[in-house]
Amino acid sequence: MNATNEAMTVASLPVPSWPLRRRQLAAAVRLELKKGFLGRRAIRVVLLAAMPVVLAALRLAVDSPDDPSNVAEVAFDFAGMYQGFVLRLVIFWGCVMILGNLVRGELLDRSLHFYFLSPIRRELLAAAKYLTGLLVAVLVFGTSTAATFLLAYARYDATAVSRFMTDGPGLSHLGAYLGTTALACLGWGATFLALGFFVKSPALPAVAVFGWENLHFLLPPALKKLTFIHYLQALCPVPISNGPFAIVSDAPSPWVAVPGLLGLTVVMLALSAWKVRRMEILYTED
Repeated sequence: MNATNEAMTVASLPVPSWPLRRRQLAAAVRLELKKGFLGRRAIRVVLLAAMPVVLAALRLAVDSPDDPSNVAEVAFDFAGMYQGFVLRLVIFWGCVMILGNLVRGELLDRSLHFYFLSPIRRELLAAAKYLTGLLVAVLVFGTSTAATFLLAYARYDATAVSRFMTDGPGLSHLGAYLGTTALACLGWGATFLALGFFVKSPALPAVAVFGWENLHFLLPPALKKLTFIHYLQALCPVPISNGPFAIVSDAPSPWVAVPGLLGLTVVMLALSAWKVRRMEILYTED
């Protein structure tokens, strides 16, 4: 089915007011939540997010630290686990699962044209899908990050942990990891939403992006700035080594990292808005 006529119909409608657009956006988000994140798809995402929690719980059950009062060593252990496993694998592929299939799933279900027939701007529909996926990703992976962080410290002396959290940098570390998780979902979520508008399947592009992000330590400084991981690593409170073969470059300060992440995110969202306005639905191609 060709959606050109539907696009002309929507374009001929009067421009709605901002309060109406906000209500339309909220209604679309509620619909997306009910339609896409309350079934088997949600179970897969939760299972992925539970992996680091389960690993931390298993370590708590079978391993005891040599010095239960040496809480400082946990910061380095958790930094390695978060940056090497949670951030690069769990959150990355979680964003692929959540936002990479938002558009493709509609095409497979042959339901996207119903959205295009509704009296709502296409850019608003794209924004609703993005906000829905972002909300789910931040909630699920933020909870996973916090639970893993707390379990990592549960192996140590309660008094030492309490002092580290209240009088030391413990709570600020937790806040930094949660903020990094949210920004990772923000940037990678926008990337995979955009890819969903351009490609039929997100699998191969996701593998390509995964390779680009994880080989960033071999990239020259100018190209590092085109990866999200370059900025996300800089926001983590405890740095880790990239190995002996890494090309050395200065880590951006938070005042540079956050705008850099937001800038790349805006570019991805702009691509989504541009594509959705010109999108034609041809179910016969599938």
